[in-house]
Amino acid sequence: MARKLSKRLSEQEFASLLAVGKTAVHGPPAVIPAEHSARLIELGYMMDLAGRLRMTGPGRWRIAAEFENRPAK
Repeated sequence: MARKLSKRLSEQEFASLLAVGKTAVHGPPAVIPAEHSARLIELGYMMDLAGRLRMTGPGRWRIAAEFENRPAK
């Protein structure tokens, strides 16, 4: 059975999400802790595309929702 993931992010995880969101398409890749990227990918907020981390729609929605530190719906 898959473990249930809390959608509440720590401040450090949210900072990693922002770092990936601010990365230019042709710029250098964001460097974030491996445990953050694994959790954020598992939550569906980002994906690994050709070896680079990229935001997903839910990841962008999460950034908008985070200012109130609540899960995106």
